[in-house]
Amino acid sequence: MAIAFAGPLSRFFAADAAEAARLRAGVELWRDHLRASVADKLGEQLVWDEGADVAATADLGEAGWLALRLFAFYAERTELELPDTVPALLELDREWRAAHDGKFATSKYGHLLACRAWLPGDFPVTLRAPMPDGAAAEIGSLAVLHDQLRWLNDRTFAAEAETIAGWRDLPAPTGGELLAAARRGYGALHAVCAAARAAKLPLVVREA
Repeated sequence: MAIAFAGPLSRFFAADAAEAARLRAGVELWRDHLRASVADKLGEQLVWDEGADVAATADLGEAGWLALRLFAFYAERTELELPDTVPALLELDREWRAAHDGKFATSKYGHLLACRAWLPGDFPVTLRAPMPDGAAAEIGSLAVLHDQLRWLNDRTFAAEAETIAGWRDLPAPTGGELLAAARRGYGALHAVCAAARAAKLPLVVREA
């Protein structure tokens, strides 16, 4: 199962509002260190309001996050046959494993495939760095994620916004139909990405 969250990272890592207030200074210090570790042009973009009262979430379902990424991976590999069902682990797919080792560097959907966190800004690269809780993660651009989700829809589903919103109710069990689960994941992530962009705040996916 995976949950997509849009909002201040101090709220993402906190159990409640009081803890979020205590974590805020630490997250802002983490952000300062991250900004200092990248080029000035990129660092200038990594700014958001850690005090914002925003916390948008969406459940991607049991296997929607996994299915969405696997679907996007196969969408640009027309020489390969799309799996019918959702595997228990992405690593069980041999083609995925090979591309993962290269961080999906040549993919049109690299920020969707490689990352689990996206920060406000528009930058083509992804960053490997520890998150505020110390766990290493691939971090991408929120603007690029938005573009890659739009490209994926344009080239595959070709669905209107009302249809996409309805996908959030689709079942997405492990071992179930890959396409339905991918739509569930897309609908949920699409909604939270829009909320993050509107508020100019980070987006994070947490896998349970």
